[in-house]
Amino acid sequence: MILSVAVLVSHLAGAPPLSTYQPEPAELQRARQLMLSRPNECVAFTRHFLQRREASPGAMFNSRQEPDRLEQAKQYRTRGQTFTAWQLQALCQANEGLLLPADASINHAISLARQHRQHEALVASLLIKAKLALARQQPEQAERLLQEAGQVPLPAAHGLRGDQQLLQAAVLLRQQQFDEARQTFEQVRLQAMQQSDNPRQAWANFLLGEYYLQLQQDELALSHFVESLELLKGRRQFYLKALAAKKAAAIYAALGQHDKALQYANQSTTEFEQLGNSPLLISSLVNLGRVTRSGEDANLALVYFFNALELVKIQDDVEQQTRLYLEIGQSYLQLGSLNDAQYYLDKARRGFERSRDLPSQVDVLLQLGRLHLTQQEFGLALVRLERARQLAEQQEDVLRLMESHRLLAQLFETSGNMTEALRHQKALHAFFKQATTVNRLLTQSLVQNNDQQLQQERELTELGRRSERLLQDRERFALLAAGLSLLLPLLLYGMLRNLVRNRRLLQQNQELQQALMVEPGTGLPNWRQLMQRLPQEMARQQLRSEQWYLNEEYRPFDDKIYYLLLQVPFMVDLREKTGLSHATEIQRQLGDYLRGRIHPRARLYDLRDGEFIYVIPQKEVADLQQTLSALARMFAEFPCSFELDRRLATGIIGHPFLPKSPHALDDMKLGDILYLAMAAAHQLTQVSNEPAWVELVAVDCQQAAFFNGDVRLCCIQGIMKGLVKVNSSHKKQQIDWQALMPPLPTQG
Repeated sequence: MILSVAVLVSHLAGAPPLSTYQPEPAELQRARQLMLSRPNECVAFTRHFLQRREASPGAMFNSRQEPDRLEQAKQYRTRGQTFTAWQLQALCQANEGLLLPADASINHAISLARQHRQHEALVASLLIKAKLALARQQPEQAERLLQEAGQVPLPAAHGLRGDQQLLQAAVLLRQQQFDEARQTFEQVRLQAMQQSDNPRQAWANFLLGEYYLQLQQDELALSHFVESLELLKGRRQFYLKALAAKKAAAIYAALGQHDKALQYANQSTTEFEQLGNSPLLISSLVNLGRVTRSGEDANLALVYFFNALELVKIQDDVEQQTRLYLEIGQSYLQLGSLNDAQYYLDKARRGFERSRDLPSQVDVLLQLGRLHLTQQEFGLALVRLERARQLAEQQEDVLRLMESHRLLAQLFETSGNMTEALRHQKALHAFFKQATTVNRLLTQSLVQNNDQQLQQERELTELGRRSERLLQDRERFALLAAGLSLLLPLLLYGMLRNLVRNRRLLQQNQELQQALMVEPGTGLPNWRQLMQRLPQEMARQQLRSEQWYLNEEYRPFDDKIYYLLLQVPFMVDLREKTGLSHATEIQRQLGDYLRGRIHPRARLYDLRDGEFIYVIPQKEVADLQQTLSALARMFAEFPCSFELDRRLATGIIGHPFLPKSPHALDDMKLGDILYLAMAAAHQLTQVSNEPAWVELVAVDCQQAAFFNGDVRLCCIQGIMKGLVKVNSSHKKQQIDWQALMPPLPTQG
């Protein structure tokens, strides 16, 4: 077993550097090489070496002495070599899963280092012991050991201090002190970058990726894992590269990018193969097979599974063999080879029953249920799926219960029993709501609600389909009622029951629609509500502009709608500065506060990431500067016990931007212009350290053809030529429009 927290093995394994006249013995060199690949042999080498007698410093020999005395020296070990041997033995025992013997070995090293006052060896040994404490799920003991290591006198620039910081961050992460862990990781990464220490920088990036995975921010985690691989390109850091590639493959698979997932899964397998550790190689082959199978290439997945099976048989690991039978059976089922699938799934079922592995029993029963459903053996499928459901209920395993109800609903729908199918669909929906509720409570304010909203949209579609089916059932009952007068009471009961159910589903439908239109944090309308209303609003404004152009062109167009894009700085990093619970409460209070302060005819949308859009008709704005002052005052007067950055950067445009050609710019182009105005305001805010606003107005004679192409580039060129007027709260000369130019496309 390789420790999940066994980081920095390459630099924590050694004791103080040996002198040039003391070459490291062959046993210790070989033990270092086998530390990860064959830890049991590594332990044997260190034990053999420790059987040597310890030599006194005065009895050391150098390379210029005669060969017979050098040969005699091979029967002894020096003090430094002794430290190295005990540390290597502890790490190798830990990698083999022998945590208690490993702890005893490192205690020997610590005792010797204290006895001989070897500070460097003592710090290295204490760090290894802290790693062992983490492996035993004892972060408090690990923290005490790190504090003790920090009290040992050692130069601040020593490499072990960087290792100590990384291990300290891992302890903080285990204790769920996320902000402190991230700051420590970033500090180590910056120091390693300044010192051109790529391995330590790669470890810091890898652990930062683990940090973001715990926060369920997969894209940030992925970027750090990929950066770790880039830093280690061409280096023989097989273990770290394999771990980073495996993590990247899992994230790409979850994102549905099977080509990328397959690329990194292959790289992970290659690195583990070069490492030479069979259990890790087996795990990587299984992961590669799963990724390949998810990419609809079950044939190639079978190759990987059978390769892993051969390695498992060599190790005689019965439990791992049974798991591989399940993977192989599932792959054959995906290929449609039903006989082979049943053979391996039955072997897996018998193995899991012998080992009493209930979760795996549920998995294999679900696959057997799918198999019998494909064979249209509905009786056998019902037996398998009902047994899977019962076992999942015993364990209160919500995910497996959801899958069993889904397959049971499919079974009854295929066999024509719509009542039972609907019952299992309702059970599936109930368990899904339970799972999403628990997940929301656990991850509230840590991550954005994209996945939950996507699932709500899927659930909304499914509820619509069920509602349509129920309406069809009610129509059938109405047609049969005239000819079945003797069964009228029963038919009426069925209709009333369906009516109540339909109303409940319609109510759930409406609640889901309302939830999708509101930003969860502030409770304000979100971008979906803005995009739902924007096309009708733009069409109405375009019609009014056309009427003005045909009838009253001599009078300026005064029926615009102002769109004000506000960037509120304190909302960008509110969670990092105040904490999750305070940030949630501040967002809720801000939403309630803003709803009570905005103009009755205005609308305010929360676009996330500290951006708001304020929409107000021009006829309600007597003086635009007064409106902007009121907005700045509204945010400035928001009561909060925390110190907040209230320097608003506001971009302003009116729609239609070109009154004489209202159809020339669509909503995307208007959005580009609005974000350009906000970017200019942001520049003024940075320069003046005050709230700032910028309004972009096209001159009346402006032609629509000028805005063909990249609208942001055209707008900046129009500003340079005086075709687009700029109004701002500060001196317009402070705006660097060249810096806001869009980047030119690269030449292929």
